[in-house]
Amino acid sequence: MVDVMNEISVGELRIHLADVLNEVAYTGARTVITRAGKRIAAVVPIDEADMLEEAEDAYLNLLADQSEEAQGGKPRKTLAEVLAEYAEDFGEGKA
Repeated sequence: MVDVMNEISVGELRIHLADVLNEVAYTGARTVITRAGKRIAAVVPIDEADMLEEAEDAYLNLLADQSEEAQGGKPRKTLAEVLAEYAEDFGEGKA
C-alpha cells in the first residue's frame, strides 16, 4: 500500500474518473474528492474499505455486547417481536 493522498475536484473527477480509479486500484493511492474546496468523499482501495467495514462491524458488536452486559444479560427482542408489540400498542383503531 502506498501512503499517498491526492485531491481532485468533482469537475475534474468527471473528466478523469477512469484514471483516478486505475491509480487507486493499481498503486493504492487514496483520492479525496472536493466540492467548492471542501472535502466531501474519498476513493480508497477496496482492501482498505473492507478493513474499515470489518472494524466498524467489530466495534458495533462490542457496543452491543457491552449494552447487553449493562442490562444484566437480558435477552434482546427480535425485530418481529418489537413490531408486534408496537402494533398491539399503537395499531389501527387505537387513538
